[in-house]
Amino acid sequence: MRAIRLGCVLLAGSVTPAVLGTSEAAATEPLKTLAARTAGLERRDGFVPFYWDAKVGKLLLEVAPGKEEFLYGAGLAGGAGLLEVALDRGQLGALGVCHFERVGPRVLLHQRQTAHRSGVGDPERTRVVEESFPSAVLASLPIEAEEDGRLLVDATDFLLRDTAIANALKQAQQGEWRQDRDRSALHFARTGAFPRNTEIEAVLTFTADNPAQTVAAVLPDGRTMTLRVHHTFLKLPEPGYTPRRLEPRIGFIPVPFKDHTAPSTEPVERWFVSRWRLQKKEPAAAVSEPVEPIVYYLDRGMPEPERSAVREAALWWNHAFEEAGFRNALVVRDLPEGATFLDARYSGIEWINRAERAWSIGDSQVDPRTGEILHAVARIDSHRRRTTSRMWHNMRPFAKKLSCLAADGPDLSWLAAPGDLGEGEEGEASMVLARLRYLSAHEVGHTIGLMHNFAATTFGWGSVMDYLGPNIQLKDGGLDLSDAYPLDIGSYDRLMIRWGYTPTEDPMTLDRIVREGYARGNVYPLDADPRWAEYDWGTDPVAWLRTTQQVRRVILDRFGVDQLKPGDPVYDLQVRFSLAYLYHRFGIQAAQQYVGGQFQTNVLAGDGQVPVSWVPAAKQKEALELLLTALAPENLDVPERVVAALVPPPSGTSPTRERFPSEAGDTFSPLTAARSLASLIVSPLFSPQRAARLTLAAGGDALTLDGLIRRVVASTWGAPDGMSTGLGALRRVGQRTILDALLDLASSPEASPEVRSTVMSRLVRLRADLRLRHSTDVATEAHLRLAQRDLSEYLDEPATRKARRAPTPAPPGPPIGAGLREE
Repeated sequence: MRAIRLGCVLLAGSVTPAVLGTSEAAATEPLKTLAARTAGLERRDGFVPFYWDAKVGKLLLEVAPGKEEFLYGAGLAGGAGLLEVALDRGQLGALGVCHFERVGPRVLLHQRQTAHRSGVGDPERTRVVEESFPSAVLASLPIEAEEDGRLLVDATDFLLRDTAIANALKQAQQGEWRQDRDRSALHFARTGAFPRNTEIEAVLTFTADNPAQTVAAVLPDGRTMTLRVHHTFLKLPEPGYTPRRLEPRIGFIPVPFKDHTAPSTEPVERWFVSRWRLQKKEPAAAVSEPVEPIVYYLDRGMPEPERSAVREAALWWNHAFEEAGFRNALVVRDLPEGATFLDARYSGIEWINRAERAWSIGDSQVDPRTGEILHAVARIDSHRRRTTSRMWHNMRPFAKKLSCLAADGPDLSWLAAPGDLGEGEEGEASMVLARLRYLSAHEVGHTIGLMHNFAATTFGWGSVMDYLGPNIQLKDGGLDLSDAYPLDIGSYDRLMIRWGYTPTEDPMTLDRIVREGYARGNVYPLDADPRWAEYDWGTDPVAWLRTTQQVRRVILDRFGVDQLKPGDPVYDLQVRFSLAYLYHRFGIQAAQQYVGGQFQTNVLAGDGQVPVSWVPAAKQKEALELLLTALAPENLDVPERVVAALVPPPSGTSPTRERFPSEAGDTFSPLTAARSLASLIVSPLFSPQRAARLTLAAGGDALTLDGLIRRVVASTWGAPDGMSTGLGALRRVGQRTILDALLDLASSPEASPEVRSTVMSRLVRLRADLRLRHSTDVATEAHLRLAQRDLSEYLDEPATRKARRAPTPAPPGPPIGAGLREE
């Protein structure tokens, strides 16, 4: 899913009615001069000068009310370290166009409307637009002094007021939080005024009587949370930047607005792209240094060798900027001591920690009038390295012949660390850093204006803006990691930068750039296109499922105690097991998208693209057969030696979310794991939307909804009995998952009439078949009778169908690779 911003907008001002009146005595009392009110106070000179009156605890802004506009926004300097809510260190808030406006004894901080605007110079037509939509008063600031047109206002309450954090915690169901104003204060270590910006930081404290356990676990006292909010007042950028209109065939982050003065023959919806201002020093040169490069800084708290890897990958983007005509467009430096990335002067790459693994994020603050990027921060989650490390350890063989090979086959256990990433600890570090480089390039890509392209692996390492799992291939019975991650940005990345940053506004030139890129195989389809898949690899995403299933078999054969070093906790296997057992989960997801899938392009009239076309029936059926193979009992199975090693967490510790939940409590249940996997395979196949698409299928060989149900039921419920006890139980897991999915689809309010009638017809047939089936195995017979009862309950009285227990969820899958700008 694509979107524009991540996390809550931390505007610390509240849109509340201004109190414009005061007592009669106060109204008649003359204001002090600035000199008198600030006597003995230190003036912080800069864009918005301010004073701190420590005796009364007031921060006083010096303002000159009028129509002069500036940008205001707020972010988080100190984060909550949680996965459940977006409250991260370094989180940026959107910038709004504001001005100070005097009304009687107060000054309003007034933000104007930019989502609805006028595109003409006619003041009367512009006034109509302005009066048709609301502005926002963010604060009402009492005036304390006046002198020569300058006012001194008390901004303390505004800067200490929360309007986002407590609500974000509530929305994330993390408890009922309230701000404690007595324990909130200004924080001056990262506060200052500079020629283009003023930065003010505040410490806000929140309390909850019954916080969620996830939150309580990271709090020193279990119920008090103190965060740092950072306010930025930023001068508007100098004139000279030319906005660029969005091109739908290229994935730049859009800045949407509506031009209500557009002619009736044109749409009011408009979009600019987000990008930095780049101008050539030598305009006539094919390649030139920029007048001002994009300068990024590296977090001083980032360790080595990660720091060098991140720097190297960020500079990959200069390869693309050269094709757009700029040499050394991006410069990476070390962050000055004491500086913060929330200071608008410092864009860059920040290292963040959370309680567990979570997304990395590339975010930016833009001029909402034009889309010009003014400040950007890529936040790299430190835990992602550990997931890569666990994947590495899952692939290490131990000193036994691999059971996936024939008994007389070659012994390949000597492959201590396959591929060319090195052996042992050196190989592990190589893979971790290879993935970190890609991740860094991805997040920096967001900060220079680029959206995702989840279809880019269908043309090689087409883009670092795809979500990339490791490309692991099976080779000679071993695992080949020689091309696990890209070593540079891709061809689509170069196309985007060339289109977005080439210094031209000629529509024909920009269109030619796109056409040339598409002619080389770089595509950017719509999100609903089946090629739009996360963590897949290769020209054929369906074939990727076959590859991942083969690799998964090798990983499971290697998985076990023998991979541990002496003294390692055996519980480490619980933490790593989901990455092994569900290794193919994104291959499953990619193949599912081809069943009932339709290719959908970002097409312009006359550009030669086919707007929509159905995935060929043969490819849909191939995907279905591979998915049914993944559902086979032997592929749901967990080897007994692995089950025997999956111990509960050590005494006194809390289980990690990486561990498989179990219906058997602390005892690992292979049936619970199998149900989770079966649900991942089956449930998306029978979503109401996919089912509706399958009812549209035409042609003698087309895969229809009825054909899909018939094939799935035949491969599970129609399979012969007689398996071993363990595999028989797993067969029943698959059968029950199919039945529940069909009952859920038939009773779904989102299912179309055509879908419901088709499913009902097949359920009637399945009930008739089950009435005739019996088994001498007690467990199988009970399973058959329960299924028959549930079918009858629904078919005889659909309105009384009881809600079934939700399946036990699998451990989290994403993010195994990169991060989202916003979900």
